[in-house]
Amino acid sequence: MTDTAQGQESDTAPQLLDAFDTERALTTLQALCAPDMSGRAPGSAGHALATEFLASTLASHGLTPGLDTFPIREVMRLAAQPSCRVDGSGFTRDLVHRAEFAENPRSGPMPAALTGTVSEAAGTGEWAALLKVPQGDAFAALADELVARGAIGILTAQNADASGYLTKRVQGPPPVSLPVIALRPDVLAASIGGTVTAHVPLVREPATGTNIIATLPGADPDARPILLTAHYDGVGADPELHFPCAGDNASGTAVLCEVARVLTSAAPLARPVIFALVDAEEIGTIGSGHHARRLREQGIVPDVLNVDMAGKDNGKVAVELGPADPSPTGVIAALDSAGRRLGIQLYAGTVSSDNRRYASAGFPAAGIGFGAAHYHSPLDAPDRIEPEALRKAGHLVLAAVHHLATQN
Repeated sequence: MTDTAQGQESDTAPQLLDAFDTERALTTLQALCAPDMSGRAPGSAGHALATEFLASTLASHGLTPGLDTFPIREVMRLAAQPSCRVDGSGFTRDLVHRAEFAENPRSGPMPAALTGTVSEAAGTGEWAALLKVPQGDAFAALADELVARGAIGILTAQNADASGYLTKRVQGPPPVSLPVIALRPDVLAASIGGTVTAHVPLVREPATGTNIIATLPGADPDARPILLTAHYDGVGADPELHFPCAGDNASGTAVLCEVARVLTSAAPLARPVIFALVDAEEIGTIGSGHHARRLREQGIVPDVLNVDMAGKDNGKVAVELGPADPSPTGVIAALDSAGRRLGIQLYAGTVSSDNRRYASAGFPAAGIGFGAAHYHSPLDAPDRIEPEALRKAGHLVLAAVHHLATQN
C-alpha cells in the first residue's frame, strides 16, 4: 500500500462509516414490509409497488436507476384461501393453514375440493399418506403409481419451524400428477384412517421480473467496477396472512439503499460502483443470473459483494466466497480488512443466494449473511430486525468497498 493510499483509507473510511444512518435504513426496510407490498412476490401488485419505491429511493440519492426486465416462466401463488378438514376417530376439525397444513410446491392442479379416506396404502378414492417422502424422480414415479391405483391425492409430512409455522415454499422440482398437500407430521399421523376434505388452489402463472440497476461513476472511468447486490423480492403473501419478508431480504436491500446514499454524498471513489437490486431470488436466483449474463455480454467483470439477510446480529458473519483473486487488492482481502478494522468476526459459511450466480459467471464474488429470525414465516417482520445488524452490515460493506477502491 502506498503512503497516499494509506492516507486515503485512514482519512475517508471513518467518514463513510459515520455517515451510515441506521434509522434511515430501518425506515426503508419498514416501507418494504408494508402489507400493500404483499410479500413482494414477482407478478404481484405489491411487487410493482416495491420496484417503484426502490427506484425512487435510488433516484432520490442522485442516481439514475434503470429497470431491466426478464421473463419468469412461472410463479406459484394461492388463488384463494386453502382449506383442509380432518374427520376421524377422536380427531375432527378444520386445520389451520400455515400452522397445520400448507401447499406443497410439487402439487398437481387442484381445481376443486377433494374428499377421501387417508391410507398409507392408498387405493381408489383415497389420499395417500406419506410419512416419509421420497425425493426427486422417485416422488414423481410414486405419484404415477398412485394415479394408476386410483388415489385422489398425496398428503406429505412437513415439520413446523421454531415459530410454529410451516415454512412457505415457492419453488421446487416440477409438479407431479396428483394434488399434494403438506401436513404437520403429528396431524398427518392422526389423520390416517379418517377422512380428509381439502382444497388448496395452488396456481402457476408466468410473470415479469425486474432488476433495478444504478451506477455511481468513479474518478477513473476505465476502472473495473464494484458490484453491490441484494435481492428485493420476497415469498409473497397468503390470501389471509401477510409475509413482511423483513430479514429475507428487505434487510439487505435497505442496507444497500443506505450505502448508496452514503457513497453518492461522498467524494468519488476511484472505481465505479454498480448497485443491483435483483429480483426473483426466491424462485431460483433468476434475476442475478440474468444480470450476470448481461455483464458478460458487455465484457464487464466486477468484484461482487452480495448481502442476503442482515436482520440478526449473531456475533459473527457468514461469508461465502466464489472465484476470487487472493491478492491484497481482491474481494477476500477487502472483506478481511473490513472485518478486522471493525471488529466483526467473519467465517466461511453458506450463503446460498445471488452471489452464486455471479460466481458461476466467473466474477470474484462474496455472499454476506448476518442472518434473520423466522425465515419464510409471517414472523419475519420489522419488529424482529436488530438495528445493530443493519449497522454492522452497512459498515462492513462500506469498509470493503473503500478497500477495493483504494487498493486497485
